[in-house]
Amino acid sequence: MFGRRNRSSLSSTIRDARDPELRTLRANISERQEAVADLELELFDLRVSLEQFERELGRRIRPLERQLTGLRAQLSESRHASERRAQWGKNLEEAPDVVRQFERAWTRSESPIAPPRTSPRPDDSELKTLYRELAKRFHPDLTTDSQEKEWRESMMAAVNAAYQKHDLEALLELQQKPDRPVRAMVQSRAETLAQLSSEVLRLDQVIQKLTRQLDELVNSALARLQLEVSMARQSGQDLLGQIARELELDIARTQAELASNT
Repeated sequence: MFGRRNRSSLSSTIRDARDPELRTLRANISERQEAVADLELELFDLRVSLEQFERELGRRIRPLERQLTGLRAQLSESRHASERRAQWGKNLEEAPDVVRQFERAWTRSESPIAPPRTSPRPDDSELKTLYRELAKRFHPDLTTDSQEKEWRESMMAAVNAAYQKHDLEALLELQQKPDRPVRAMVQSRAETLAQLSSEVLRLDQVIQKLTRQLDELVNSALARLQLEVSMARQSGQDLLGQIARELELDIARTQAELASNT
């Protein structure tokens, strides 16, 4: 049955299609939604790439760094003990340890940083195309309605999970879902113009936020090191291997100095 609500909705759709100002605003929104989806995909892939690089560092570099840090701490303690023995001699146990008192008073302890979650890096073009399309449709930042935002968050979580698993079938199933919960609402032209104009401004803010996040990630120390390692590999060099060898030399020198102080 073609009821009054459907006739009203169809009439509104026809009106909007004939209105150049409304068409322009909707086109502007569509362009910005595309930009949001592209930025979100770029951020997602870069985070996964950096997580993989961090795992490589954890395997090849981090253990050597931790070993060297521990040895340097031991060496510092050994030097400090030698200085106190030279200063106080037999009265060492009665001497105040001013250096350690100062360190305890002013050194702040830092919470360890949790290791990043690991996930495989997808590289299939069809997966990327689907991800961009679904992000454009389901991204939570594409609405200000609280109920719709909650629904979009659950949909986007499913999209991210499928993309991480390289699950093309799951993404295709999500592609069949509606863009948003259907709630019929008839607006006047003025209300529609105001809503669309507000949405354009809001999406501009979302794009600025995502761009800022991407810039911060690209310019992070980890990303810069990853770029240097990648460029070295292209020229046939193993930069991480060189770093590891330098750390091993530092470890050997520190061990030798520590042995000479004991």
